[in-house]
Amino acid sequence: MTVGKMIAMALALLFTAAAPLGLMAYLYKKHGGRWVSFLIGAVFFPVFAMMLEPLLHVAVLRSPLGVVMQENIWIYGLYGGLAAGLFEETGRLLAFRMVLRNEEAPVTALSYGLGHGGMEALLLVGMTMVNNLLLGLLLLHGAEIPPELTAAADTLAATPVVMFLWSILERVSAMTVHVANSVLVFAAARTGKWILFPVAILLHAGLNFVAVVSAFYLSTAAVEGLVLVFALLTAFLAGKVYRDLVLQADLREEL
Repeated sequence: MTVGKMIAMALALLFTAAAPLGLMAYLYKKHGGRWVSFLIGAVFFPVFAMMLEPLLHVAVLRSPLGVVMQENIWIYGLYGGLAAGLFEETGRLLAFRMVLRNEEAPVTALSYGLGHGGMEALLLVGMTMVNNLLLGLLLLHGAEIPPELTAAADTLAATPVVMFLWSILERVSAMTVHVANSVLVFAAARTGKWILFPVAILLHAGLNFVAVVSAFYLSTAAVEGLVLVFALLTAFLAGKVYRDLVLQADLREEL
């Protein structure tokens, strides 16, 4: 275990907390973003992605169909992506139609997306880095490692420093898509352009599919590059939708 690796893990942990909170603070101060929307996004992610979605996986992956899917990375990536897209985008839709039904400002979508993506980053990367740092401190000081942590310690010691830095870029891409999809689903809920809801599901599924399948064939750098390009294209589409939402909101104020 090296000091450089510890620093890389600390940076990844810091990013998962500082990025969503910092961006939300900016939205709050400059564009009227509301922390309640951010918090709703933070709550809805674990409910739909970590509590409800796994119930489907238990039923599907333990079935004969699940065995077939797990033997084919293409089918497995498609299933995983569609499941994630369906549950998380449905969560967004329910949030905008029920809990945040009185929030009409387009910035609501951005606030919710940051909360959703930020909580995912904290739970998937941040908490992992906390565990890694604690284990790394034991290794760095030559402490005796409990037998049940030996495999984890060996894996951590063998992981290159750059892998922890790649996790930061991966979260940038993921949070970009979460904010973008929040815009699409918010627009569907507020304007009645319901086609944007399945579009958000497919874009979410597409991102996961690209990440899972490409990781089977390509280097980490290539995978993260593809995912980033996908995220930027999704953000470009959402940006056009968001500009229309802002324009409509401005027209309503004038009237």
